[in-house]
Amino acid sequence: MLYSDMSKEQLQAEMKELQRKGQRAFDEENWSEYEIHMTKWYLAASYAMLPDVTIETGRTYRIAEEYDRLTVTGLEGVMAWGIRQSTGETTAIPIARLEEYDDEGDFSS
Repeated sequence: MLYSDMSKEQLQAEMKELQRKGQRAFDEENWSEYEIHMTKWYLAASYAMLPDVTIETGRTYRIAEEYDRLTVTGLEGVMAWGIRQSTGETTAIPIARLEEYDDEGDFSS
């Protein structure tokens, strides 16, 4: 079933399973498998956030699990398109990976 077709409860169950699998892969130091499960987790989490999330075009967000920021230039579904601060490259990031931070550069929790 596609994430876009799942209920919030189904998405939460999927996220719990992906977190379990990701933790197992992490414990086994299987980094490629860990990355796959975490990517899926962030996509499922992005769908679970809809329609309650507000991502603002033109605003800069911290990217979770990275020491980088993204200035959002557009939204397409659950993906935020924007410019990475570290490289200047255009990229798409699942909206669940975006974290707000204040103007002084401190990250919100």
